[in-house]
Amino acid sequence: MKRPKRILLLLCLSLALVGISTSQDTGQICVMSYEDRNGNRQFDENEPPVTQGIGVNLQSALGITLATKLLEASTYSVPGLLCLGDLPGGEYRVLLTSAQYQATTDIAFSALVVPGSAPVRLDFGVMPLPVATAEETEAQTSQLTDEQLQSLQSIGIGLIASMLISLVMLLIGWLIYMLVFRRRLKRIRAQRLQRLPNPPAGATMPQVGMALSPAPAQTVTAPTQFQPGQGSPLLFADDDTSPNPVA
Repeated sequence: MKRPKRILLLLCLSLALVGISTSQDTGQICVMSYEDRNGNRQFDENEPPVTQGIGVNLQSALGITLATKLLEASTYSVPGLLCLGDLPGGEYRVLLTSAQYQATTDIAFSALVVPGSAPVRLDFGVMPLPVATAEETEAQTSQLTDEQLQSLQSIGIGLIASMLISLVMLLIGWLIYMLVFRRRLKRIRAQRLQRLPNPPAGATMPQVGMALSPAPAQTVTAPTQFQPGQGSPLLFADDDTSPNPVA
């Protein structure tokens, strides 16, 4: 049963390659993807083609991406064939990618396109990625949880340490402020005491609560007023402006 299957697959591949028309001035590159079950990097009879999950990036010789195509979007995806046509003659670089398979062959190929010749065929062998069991998945989840807990603990310890340092710095700053404030207060009091005038010798300062004796009243003598008819003590001469006392 394997022999007819192998012949049918080769027949489909040949028909696909023959059915792709080529012009005289362009060429083609075709990628054949298969499941390399024994990992010998060769396409064997019992190895089925891969029909999806493969991507092809076509680049120039300088590494510039010219085209990108997926295997499931290819017309010949059933035999695992993906072709890029209408390529001018020259050297190209083909890069294969996959998120579902791991490569057993090279993932980058160099291809020389000759216009009017047969398409360049590149065989790409892959193997399915291993599926993690439930225990492995649970172990990975618990491991991630432990890492997250450790990260949270580290963050918490850092926050507590920073808060303690801030409190200590605040306390030290408050103590320094109080010391400076007291020194300034003492200096201001000393300056005020120096500015007060000294009492005269023999003077006694009044004590608080002692009644002060009233000052003696001073008598003021009013000047003598002249009575009418008595005359003035100063007489003025008719020819002199200066006053002359009366003899």
